[in-house]
Amino acid sequence: VDNDETIDHDYCIENCLKPVVKEIRKQRKSNGTKGIKLLHDNASPHRHSDVINYLTEEGINIIPHPPYSSDLALCDYWLNYYIKQNLTDQPDEKSLARAVSKLIKNIPEEEF
Repeated sequence: VDNDETIDHDYCIENCLKPVVKEIRKQRKSNGTKGIKLLHDNASPHRHSDVINYLTEEGINIIPHPPYSSDLALCDYWLNYYIKQNLTDQPDEKSLARAVSKLIKNIPEEEF
């Protein structure tokens, strides 16, 4: 990126996302973008409707990015989202702890 160039949603799609999607399709001939999950931050270009529409049209799932927290590492976002999507209501703290442990132990390899 040149010093005077702004990274907007068009730049993001054309110079970042399209080359990545092309490479994914090249390396995953039978599956393409199926099952791909993308976590990117809440920068304006990433939240733009054109970017979201492009990713949706390509079949890429966008993992919601929570606001910045010094308590969470970037890798934790995916795990927290996965747990939230797959965990049912629990009656008490012990049940919750067991359910989370079981869920984590049984994460399918393809989720990684």
